[in-house]
Amino acid sequence: MKNKIYVICMMVALALVSCKNDPKATETTPAKEGEAKEKTIKLANYSDENWKEGVAIEFNMFLADNTPENTELLKGVKELELVDGTIVKVTGTTVAEPFIQINLEAKGSTYQSQAAYPNLIFIK
Repeated sequence: MKNKIYVICMMVALALVSCKNDPKATETTPAKEGEAKEKTIKLANYSDENWKEGVAIEFNMFLADNTPENTELLKGVKELELVDGTIVKVTGTTVAEPFIQINLEAKGSTYQSQAAYPNLIFIK
């Protein structure tokens, strides 16, 4: 009886050891997450009669806080990728203290639900 229990315990231990995660996959995952965080922005949490959570209601613009990080990320940007995978063409940026206006080809409100604060936007 002791031998049967010993054999069962050994089989369970071997099964657990063989289910170990691939170490290469574990090493690369944090790097990809870190990379994604470095290349994302959030629009400004700003709303008034012309803006709703960083998205222009009538203009072809998004609004981001003017921070050194955002300034660097938006330098030379041509496209943004929204949370649903939509690609938005950028025509340029303008600093309008305390914000950065991100000029778009299309009306900003077209992307309200996908781009508005606090959604993350990936810099392409």
